[in-house]
This record gives sequence, C-alpha cells and structure tokens, in this order.
Amino acid sequence: MALTSPARPRYTIGVDIGGTFTDVVVLAADGAVSTSKAPTTPADFSGGVLDAIREAAVGLGLGMAEFLARTDLVKHGSTVATNALITRRGVTVGLITTRGFEDTTLIMRAVGRVDGLPEEEVRRVTSITKPEPLVPSERIRGVSERIDAEGEIVVPLDHDGVRAAVRTLVEDLSIDALAVSLLHAWRNPVHEAAIEAIVRDLYPDGRLFVSLGSRLSQVAGEYARANTAIADAFVGPTVRRYLSSLEAQLRADGFAGRILVMQGNGGLTIHELATPISTLQSGPAGGMLASALMSEVLGHRRAITADMGGTSFDVGIVDGGYWRYADEPVFERFRILQPITGITSIGAGGGTMARVDEATGRLLVGPESAGARPGPVCYGLGGEIPTVTDADLILGYIDPDYFLGGRQRLDLGAARAAIHQQLGKPLGLNLVEAAAGIVRIVDSKMSDLIRREVIRSGRRPDEFVLYAFGGASPVHAVGYARDLGVREIIVFPTSPVFSAFGIAGADLVHTRLATRAYPLPMPSATLNADLEALESSLAAELGRDGLDEAPEFRRYVTLQFRRQSTGEEIPLPWDRFTDERVAALPDIFVEHYERLYGKGIAYAEAGLDIAGLRVDAVGRVAKPELRPTEPGVVSVGEARKGERDAWFSGRFVATPVYDEARLGTGARLDGPAIVESPFTTVVVPPGASLAVDPYRNLVIRP
Repeated sequence: MALTSPARPRYTIGVDIGGTFTDVVVLAADGAVSTSKAPTTPADFSGGVLDAIREAAVGLGLGMAEFLARTDLVKHGSTVATNALITRRGVTVGLITTRGFEDTTLIMRAVGRVDGLPEEEVRRVTSITKPEPLVPSERIRGVSERIDAEGEIVVPLDHDGVRAAVRTLVEDLSIDALAVSLLHAWRNPVHEAAIEAIVRDLYPDGRLFVSLGSRLSQVAGEYARANTAIADAFVGPTVRRYLSSLEAQLRADGFAGRILVMQGNGGLTIHELATPISTLQSGPAGGMLASALMSEVLGHRRAITADMGGTSFDVGIVDGGYWRYADEPVFERFRILQPITGITSIGAGGGTMARVDEATGRLLVGPESAGARPGPVCYGLGGEIPTVTDADLILGYIDPDYFLGGRQRLDLGAARAAIHQQLGKPLGLNLVEAAAGIVRIVDSKMSDLIRREVIRSGRRPDEFVLYAFGGASPVHAVGYARDLGVREIIVFPTSPVFSAFGIAGADLVHTRLATRAYPLPMPSATLNADLEALESSLAAELGRDGLDEAPEFRRYVTLQFRRQSTGEEIPLPWDRFTDERVAALPDIFVEHYERLYGKGIAYAEAGLDIAGLRVDAVGRVAKPELRPTEPGVVSVGEARKGERDAWFSGRFVATPVYDEARLGTGARLDGPAIVESPFTTVVVPPGASLAVDPYRNLVIRP
C-alpha cells in the first residue's frame, strides 16, 4: 500500500470533522503538507467535508476533479457516530439477550446514574436521574440459552424462540436494527452467531442491521458489552449511509482511490469493514496519533496532548510513545467496551458559552457550546450567548479581520454588546473585566483537567512537554500551562488541524482484547496460544483491508494483584512468553504499580493474576517524512505585521503581531507577542519566550 510518485504529485487526504470546523490535511508524496478548513455542516456532514477538500484543491492550484483524480487515499475521521449518540438521532433498536437478563441495561450499575455527567451536575444529587435507555423494555426479548464462563454450552439455544422474538421485534415493533448480547458470549460466540444466521434467513434482503456483542468485544462484563452492541446498532445504519453517500459524491467528483476510516483505537480500516461503534472518538485519536509521532521525531519521552477546538478540550498522555486505552469509555452516559484511546474531555472550547448562574450570581463557563451553528456571537450566524471566542476577541488576542486567514470577518461590536449586557451588567463588571473573567475561568478548568490526568499517570506536570493543538489551544496554552509548572509548550505548523494531520499519516490498525483469569505462575504455552489466536484473527482482518505485507504486532497484558477488581495494562517487552519471562512478570508489575501509586504500596505477597491480553496489529501505510530545515539568516522584523493592544496582567499592552509563515528556523521572540497563521493565533504573554525549531514548530517557554 505505497503511495506512488510520478511526475505529477500524488496525494493523501486526511479529514477530521470537528464540532465547529471540518479540517483537511493533504500530504504529497514529496513530503509537502497543506491544510484547509471549512465550517462543519451538522445537517449533512459530507457538505463540510467536500467544502474543506475543495478549499484544499484551490490552495494547490487545482480543480476539484483533478485534485481527486491525483489522490490515492482519503483517510476519514468521522463524528457521525458520536453526533448520532449525543443527539439521540439513531434508528429504532431491539435487543435479544439471555432469558433472565432482560433488565441488565435498564438496572445499569450504581455508577450509571452519574456516568458521563460533568462535575457541576454530579454535585446536584437530588436532580440526578438515569439516562433514557436507547432500547426500552418493550423492545427487549430474552431467549432460552446459557453458556458458562468457561465457554461450555449449559443450555442449548432455542431456535424457535429466537425466530418468534425476531419476528415480533421487526414486524410488530418496527425495529430497524437488532443488538444481540448473550451472557458469556465473549468466551464462546456460537449462540450469537446462530441468532445472526436466523435473522439472515428470515430477512435475506439485509434490511435489518445486526450487531453482535461478541463480535465487537471479547471482554467480560455483560452490562457494558450489551451497551456496546446497542450503541453500534443505534448508530450503525446512519454511519453506513453517511459513508456510502460520501463515497458516491467523491467518486462522482473524480476520486478513484480508497477510503479508509479512522477508528478510536488510533488506526484505520477500509470503510466497508469498519464497525460503526469503532469510529467513536476517531478525531481525537488522530491527535493522539500525531502526538506520538511528533514525540518520536522531537525526542520527547513524555507529552501532554491538549486539544482545544470549538466545542471541547481533550487531554491525553503520551509516555514513551505509548498511550493508554480508556477502561470502559463512557459515551452519552453509557459505558461501552471498545479499544478507545485514553482521552478525557470537558466542555471548554472556543464556542463554550458563558452565563451568570441565576441561583448563585456567579459567572459560569461551559460545558455547553454554541457549536458550528449558530456559533459564537462574533460569527454573525445567529449566536446570542457570549463565548470564549467572543472574550478572546475583546481582549485583543484575535484579529477580527484575519479569522480563517481573512475568509471570515468577526463582529467585534456584537461580541462586546453580548458580554456587556449578559455578563458585565449583572455581575457589576466592566466589559473587559467580564471578558477576562471568562478566559480566567476556562484556563483554570483546562489546567485542572490536565493536572488530574497527569497525576493519575503517576507523574508530575513539570515532567512533560505540552503539545498545544486545535484552533483555540495556542491562544490559551500559556495561560493554563503556567499554572501547572510546564516548562515547554510546542505549537506545530499543523496544530490547527492536528487531528487531521494524525489521520492523514495513520496506519491500518486492528485491536483485539481478550478477558482472561490466569493465576501466576502458569505455563507459557497457554499464554502463547492466546497470543497466536489473537494475532491470527488480526492478520486476517488486515488481509481483508488489502494489506500485502506481514503486519507488526504490539502486545499488552493486564495484571492485577489477586482479588483486585481492576488491573493495570503494561506493554509486553517480548513477542512470546517463556517460563522465565512469566516468572519475571511480578517484578515488572510491582515496579509499574509503585510508580503509579507510591513506593511500598504494592502487595506482591497476595499473588498476581493475568486479567486480560491485548494485541494491536499494525499495517504500515507509506507516508511522507517530516524533514528538518537548516537555520538561515533570521530577520524577525520582516515577519512583523504590526501591533495591537492585548490584555495582559490586568491592563492592555501594545503587542507586536507576527506572521507565522515568515518566522524562519532559529527565530526568537520575547513576550508580549502574538503570532498569527490563517487558522490559529499564538499568544505569548510578557515573561514568556518563543523560538522556531528546525521543523518550524513554535517552542514556547512560559
């Protein structure tokens, strides 16, 4: 799967649909990188995608048809599944489960009452309720069958009962999709496979979308696995229709290459094989992937990923090139079992709205966002509630005439009026004090989130470099990094479209997780047999993706002290076990555990269990390499565009403004300074400094 390099450059397109903007990164076979943005179109996401691709073509001096004809791969990170879940605009779903377990998803777990809620709502104990189920009780049917935890059939499947249940759900209750989640099917999926065969026999036209919990996750936990099947079925037809429609439109415009879909595990697959649920968090996963790549290129062992877009602020940790997968990630208040990169999000983006709390009279910022439509007040698209972007504009950080490189003019007057009337007057503050309050609050929220995530990793913030990306993060990066003691911030040339950049450079990746309950020590042959089975299954999936070469495998093991309910995952330093390596696992785990939780806290005397195995199979896709540039004669003055007043330390300061594209390698600036590029603004307050490294990254020391 190599990119060709004829006389006319060939291209790879990476797409990331965000809450406010759709980002595109174009990689040419000669190493050139170009970027574009267009407003996201929630009513039909393909509109924003095609608009952004068209802008990219214009930037390359090509027509749409010629650009797509010279494109080999479109790599797409999609928010379609996430949006369908959040807005509850999926299809009508039925659930078949083991008789006697029909109420599992309705009872939930105790923590289900607060799963997915922001801290502000969790504190309002009396008003917390369970989320409305995606499948109500009347569309749940139990069938007679039972498989035990060892995978043995205890009660055979009642085929006639299955046929009756399916007919009732389809013909009487008009379901569009069916989720199937049976007890212990993760250990032996034979009954779930039989139910799917019955459905295909009853409805051979394929009109009924079927999702099997065992196909999506081989991990124990009937509640989360049932949620996974339900969510996949709920969004599945919508995602499939969207991808088919986008492909048809691209083909009609001249595209003859392949479409690869980004998954939440940080890898791609062909869109025909992508499970809809696997595309959740695919955009932020692109940012994590790009961060891992840049940490390797720049030699940073530990990096905090800080992605502030229009809607949310997403934080992750890269440590030694490795990122964690989330344990039972929560989407729209439902726990699921999918290999999703460990990213934590809060409502803190450029479009995050500010208001005065009626009960307390305090200024509140977030978590609600104005999104792409109507957007911040200054966009002039009908937004009426002031946002973080409106505050940034008033404080002089953003140029109203240079938003999106001058393609969109921001309405400063409307932003000033909204903040004055809705926030300043009720709070007894002048306009600038109210705007500064918004920025101070949102910066504090972001620093609190970063601190919490870093401490959970067993380290301190000052041990990390901070990667600031997303359109809004470079504006606020020094504000939230100073509070953490971070010593270095990196803003990349691709920071405004960093997730799309990661997607454009992503490889094919498939992941398999398997629950196990192995007390140590145990024979290495048993563990090797499990690894080989996982690898064989993954190699087959990559073969269906069209990969010709042998895949690379990354192997992980989850360990826990005996009788613990949860474990910790660590990367395996070997491709296969030997009895000596099995014997070494306790020492490796104790070192890891005490780094996370404190010296002497590990209780090795309790014994150690293997709770799970994970294997990632990676199919490398050829991609251009980043090349450093040699420092030249640097004249910072030539990059200066002018100056404007910006708010620092309680007053407006005349601040020089620089053009990012004209700051060459080796250039240095001292704050206060503002550096502008078409899609973002970098704010360097007094006391901070900025330098341009050989990769044209802006290196800020707060």
